[in-house]
Amino acid sequence: MIIAFFFLAQNEMYEPHNVLKFADHLYAQQDYAAALNEYRRYLFLAEVDQEGTYDRIIDCLMRLGRYSEGIAESRNIHDRNKRDHTIGTVFFAAGMMDSSRAHLQLVDIPYKNDAQRIIGLSYAYEFRFDTAGAYIQLPEIKPSYKQPALGGLFSLIPGAGQCYAGRFGDGLYSFLIVSSAALLSYYYFDRDEDLKFGLCFGAALLLYAGNIYGGINAVRNYNYHENEKYLQQILDNQ
Repeated sequence: MIIAFFFLAQNEMYEPHNVLKFADHLYAQQDYAAALNEYRRYLFLAEVDQEGTYDRIIDCLMRLGRYSEGIAESRNIHDRNKRDHTIGTVFFAAGMMDSSRAHLQLVDIPYKNDAQRIIGLSYAYEFRFDTAGAYIQLPEIKPSYKQPALGGLFSLIPGAGQCYAGRFGDGLYSFLIVSSAALLSYYYFDRDEDLKFGLCFGAALLLYAGNIYGGINAVRNYNYHENEKYLQQILDNQ
């Protein structure tokens, strides 16, 4: 009797619909690795090409960061439109924007609108906002950029380039260390201490050059953060 019970229970466990139900449960619990195994077991037991199951398998692989496997699984999708849309989506999730667009540009109805949206987002992630605007709606207020060349020019006055980029603390620090090195150079020059003067003067030149580079880099960082903020606004509107 007990043997018959376990035999029946085991048969129930291997029924395809029960395997699928268990896989869906694991997916809902965000145990994507285990869910992936169960979905694949379901396909083996059901012996039926279920594209809905392939969708879940691909989604699990994407969530696990196994993009190359996701692309391989996507090629099992029979519908060309859906296949290109899915492959393009996986490439997008992997950060391979050129490959993503190459597939998404081939997509037609009923996936065309979503494909266009992802293409737009792919350009936005590359901070190519003007091109992205041809595919998706962009926030009206555009990023406010500063000029790296001006950052370098202002840095001829130590710290001014950083202040131009809004980094007032860094600007003050740069001004103090460059000025201190310059004052020490003058101090030792005035006392004819040539060795100490040479060391301090060399340090002052290096610090001054670093200050100019820092001013340019501060502006580049400012522009990068402006792009990131604008990208986040785009994502919030999707």
